[in-house]
Amino acid sequence: MENREELLTEILKRVQKNYMHMAEIERITKELGDALSRNDQESAQLLIRMRQDEMERADAVKQEIHMLLQASGGEREKLLSWLKGEDKYLAECFEEKKILELSTQLLQAINRTISVDKVINSKVAGEKSYY
Repeated sequence: MENREELLTEILKRVQKNYMHMAEIERITKELGDALSRNDQESAQLLIRMRQDEMERADAVKQEIHMLLQASGGEREKLLSWLKGEDKYLAECFEEKKILELSTQLLQAINRTISVDKVINSKVAGEKSYY
């Protein structure tokens, strides 16, 4: 990376993309629950495929973030902390604050999605549930 600001901007772009993917995964997961409660197997299968595609896109963005972190040098520990939603390091500039803010929102979306997924999985798999 040319400089620190450029690196932060690139990471922020990826975190925003990742948040958008997670929001879509959350929406699809809720729709999947609705389809399963209606016993609509055809819609459920389509939604499962859509969710998997979105998860693959999110994984690709996570890989991009990982690559950028490789280039972050001494900033790596701070960036990893912010990406985990931790505020143990002071976020000073706009990009740092947004990375922390979006990462926190991303983690909340993940937790909401997991909660919905647990309910779906328990209904479908019963005692053989993943959870």
